[in-house]
Amino acid sequence: MAEAIAYCGLDCDSCPAYLATQRGDTDALEEVAARWGAETGMKIAVDSIRCDGCRSGSGRINAFCAVCEIRDCASGRGFGTCGECGEYPCGRLSGFAPFEAEGRANLDRLRGEAP
Repeated sequence: MAEAIAYCGLDCDSCPAYLATQRGDTDALEEVAARWGAETGMKIAVDSIRCDGCRSGSGRINAFCAVCEIRDCASGRGFGTCGECGEYPCGRLSGFAPFEAEGRANLDRLRGEAP
């Protein structure tokens, strides 16, 4: 994956779990798991957030991304990102708050619609 952009347009290079996985930094992954656990009220295991990006095909995907219906939809339709879909942006994607903050700009850029 030349550019680490998720199906939804989020930039994996801004994800602390992705970055720590790529560096092989277990201490950083433990810190991310603890922070995300505190933010969500869930117990998060380090191995559940090891991630090579949802489009990598490596099998190491953050547990949150592994159950993402946006990822399932785009990959199931054979798209590299949601930006390739004729229904872009659909209600599922627009209802995903991080998409509006970051993902839309990345997907629009990849579609050639952004400056």
